[in-house]
Amino acid sequence: MPRSLESEQARALRRRLFTRLATKLAVFTVAFGCLMFLVEMFVVPDLANWIADNTSEWIYLTVDEYNQLHQEILSSDGSIAESAWDFWPVEDGMFAARDLTIYQAIRSLKIPLAIAIYLLGCIAIMFTELNRSLKHFDTLSAAVTKLLSDTHTTVKLPDELGIIRAELMEIRERTLSDERAAVAAERRKNELVAYLAHDIKTPLTSVLGYLSLLRETSDLPRAARQEYADIAYAKAERLEGLVDEFFEITRYNLQAIPIERERVDIALFCRQVADEFFPDADERGVTLKVEAPSDETFFVDPDKLARALGNVVRNAVAFAHTHSEVRLEASMMGEHVRITVTDRGREISPAHLQSIFEKFFREDAARSTHRGGAGLGLAIAREIVTAHGGTIAATSEAGVTTFTIEIPRDASERCLGRVSLHDAAP
Repeated sequence: MPRSLESEQARALRRRLFTRLATKLAVFTVAFGCLMFLVEMFVVPDLANWIADNTSEWIYLTVDEYNQLHQEILSSDGSIAESAWDFWPVEDGMFAARDLTIYQAIRSLKIPLAIAIYLLGCIAIMFTELNRSLKHFDTLSAAVTKLLSDTHTTVKLPDELGIIRAELMEIRERTLSDERAAVAAERRKNELVAYLAHDIKTPLTSVLGYLSLLRETSDLPRAARQEYADIAYAKAERLEGLVDEFFEITRYNLQAIPIERERVDIALFCRQVADEFFPDADERGVTLKVEAPSDETFFVDPDKLARALGNVVRNAVAFAHTHSEVRLEASMMGEHVRITVTDRGREISPAHLQSIFEKFFREDAARSTHRGGAGLGLAIAREIVTAHGGTIAATSEAGVTTFTIEIPRDASERCLGRVSLHDAAP
């Protein structure tokens, strides 16, 4: 396996295994050598005598019988020293002799037997250590299985698996965090759906009521008829806006938006986005001003980026003070295009600045029922900007709120190429 594909845990386990093996084999070798020395000094002599006494019998020979046996040994073995016979002179000119053939055969097995015992000991040590290492797989498998079945459980692994234990704990924390975020998002979405359902009923009731008056009262004065029609129309517009919010939630749940880039004039793009909001700005007495460099282009998906920038401008127009100015400015920043949207209105607290790009976030204290949206606009804007390889951020100080978008002028490796609204949360 290439080293780059090995985990730090695998390298740590291998180092630990080799260290233990080397240490135990060294200790075993020293201990075995000392044991063999002691056996050779204190056990082998007595054991040799016992084997010799139990595998051969002494016979007693006269001088003639001794000489005759002596000649037979010389003729067969060539040397008395190399023969298996043991001779000892005894009294009265007699000789004691015994055949040690079996003893010599057993004695010749001493060194091979010692080597075999040593090798068996080494094999036993290696087998024990390898088996101990293989048990880590069972331990790890049990821990992973338990973690998959219960993400709230504590990962318990031995110190030898400390690295992977830390990694599993990190995975556990991320999983729990994702679960909490999913539960919170689902709860906010359910609350929002209930809120929108309630709000839809209110304008719908008004529309039906005024239309009923217009239909049933044929002699209404022209001014009253016009007034009722205007009110019904305004309520219907409000109803349409709420329905659009429902569609926004549906798109968030079901849709992924592909990014398809083309070369776009920056100034024209900014003006076209601003044109959409001039009626809303005029109705609130807000001045919408656009400043952008001429004859400059960038490589973007105009429809998707217009949606992102439009969500930011809509937010600025909705919350700017009456008779104030909302500024939409574009400038060149090296290889990037910076677009800022600035309004003067209610200040966004630092705590809320950390959350305004989250799904379904609504700064309820600053947004009225008529101006608050589904809380997806800025989350979608961030995902579209990120898909272009850019960034979006917000600052708010002394009532001046500025959203800053930076987009690469040309496509780059950072561009993801696809927006998933399902992943709009941080």
